Amino acid sequence: MQKVKGLLIPMLLLAGILAGCNEAPVENKGSTTEGASASSVNAAATDWPRTFKDALGKEFVIKKKPEKIASLWYFYPEILVALGEPPAASTDKEFLSSLSYLKGKLDSAEELGDKLSPSIEKILSIEPDYILATEHHEKNYDSLEKVAPVITLNSKDIYDNWQYGLRTVAKIIGKEAEAEKVIDKMMNEITTGREALKSIQGESVALILSWDGKTYNVLGEGNPVYILAFDKEKGLGLTPDDTFKGTNNEFTAFEGMSTVQADHIFLIGDITKKETLMNELKQSKVWNNLDAVKKGNIYLMDTSAITGGPLAIEYALQNIKNALLKL
Repeated sequence: MQKVKGLLIPMLLLAGILAGCNEAPVENKGSTTEGASASSVNAAATDWPRTFKDALGKEFVIKKKPEKIASLWYFYPEILVALGEPPAASTDKEFLSSLSYLKGKLDSAEELGDKLSPSIEKILSIEPDYILATEHHEKNYDSLEKVAPVITLNSKDIYDNWQYGLRTVAKIIGKEAEAEKVIDKMMNEITTGREALKSIQGESVALILSWDGKTYNVLGEGNPVYILAFDKEKGLGLTPDDTFKGTNNEFTAFEGMSTVQADHIFLIGDITKKETLMNELKQSKVWNNLDAVKKGNIYLMDTSAITGGPLAIEYALQNIKNALLKL
């Protein structure tokens, strides 16, 4: 987990570009096809060659469907798996394979090492059709471009909008129809969940992240899980603990936890260490005095929930819904 601490919270970056132009991300308000008919989406999916302009303004003519993709950033494998096209190789494969929704899905992918310093030799050995990079790989561009065309997407917009990320990558590999199916399914599940959770309307919820069981951070506005939990249109419409405003609220000391007033707390962390974590918390008077603890409303959620991709959103959705509905 420590590997991605510096990326995931609170400022992950990504500004993907739609085919043939520099479109900005479109806010989703329930429409899952952004006005495109199913027939036009399916037609686009078989339209080769196609032109794609990346975040650097570089234009690519993609002559045929890419078969081998090398992924250099953690969110690409999740998006590619959601589209039914696992990458041929990925950085941080070992960590990503530990995420609940990627277990067994990256077995055939080659490990490319650290996301900030991928192995050029290993990338060369797999002979990828395209390399998916981010602005973090600027220092590697010259070396990477000698191996294969490098499509660069900026990280913040994809992290901020999972639908935009899914659609953008789908345009590169000709999977637009599949992307719309994933989005339709997810938005239907979110809408259904929002209706079901009206039964606890008014009961407040806090999302608290702990990477190491020592420091704690209340997730705030802008975090994908926060949007999923509390947005009235794109999320479940839950009531946040109004003690906390803004982006993220990190406690400089554990005693700061006493300010949490939520009726329900989702504690997000390494779920494999949950017994140690919970045993330590139970020794704390501050923890035991929290309203959510007294009410027995503490729920553990693995860090699989916070990568910001479509599978992470689905994972978090099911966890939140099942916990609050006592399923």
